[in-house]
Amino acid sequence: MNNEQQNTHKKAYVAAQTDYLDKLAQHCDYALTLQTNLPTYGISAATMEKRLDATRNCLHKFRMRFNRLLTGNGHRRNNDYLPVFIAAIEGTQNTYDKNRTLHIHIALGNLPTAATQELLEDGIRQIWAATDVGTTDIKLDRLMKGTEQRWNSYIGKEAHYKNNSEVIDYSNTQAPNKILATI
Repeated sequence: MNNEQQNTHKKAYVAAQTDYLDKLAQHCDYALTLQTNLPTYGISAATMEKRLDATRNCLHKFRMRFNRLLTGNGHRRNNDYLPVFIAAIEGTQNTYDKNRTLHIHIALGNLPTAATQELLEDGIRQIWAATDVGTTDIKLDRLMKGTEQRWNSYIGKEAHYKNNSEVIDYSNTQAPNKILATI
């Protein structure tokens, strides 16, 4: 397969990914950014891969603890309680800026109504900081209706503009079956 065919396939994949995530993003209420303590400046591809793996592993632990924080074991007993969690790990393409680290953008939805923004921020900060790569530098913003697709576009920007089709971390993306059935 030549480069032109590969680019065509990659663009088609990114378009399909965007369509799927846009439909899933309609069910999201919060935009979350988590910073890591892993700088990206001047590192080799092998080191970047190790840091990306460490970030994925810590994000998995974070997601499991986040689910437990919100529902106890409710999400295991009833899949309808499972939060929507769309994650993108960014920074792998930025090895030229001394001030950058790997960071994660997340769209959250299907959260319990009792979960206030302040409680979410406190819980998220504590859970993320307790991971090996996490820091206390988090940002949680409420999404207004109609802005979900803009946040989805933002978290997928590396796929569109930097040709990084692997920016969405599907191993850490989740949604309840009742929402997946509507997509």
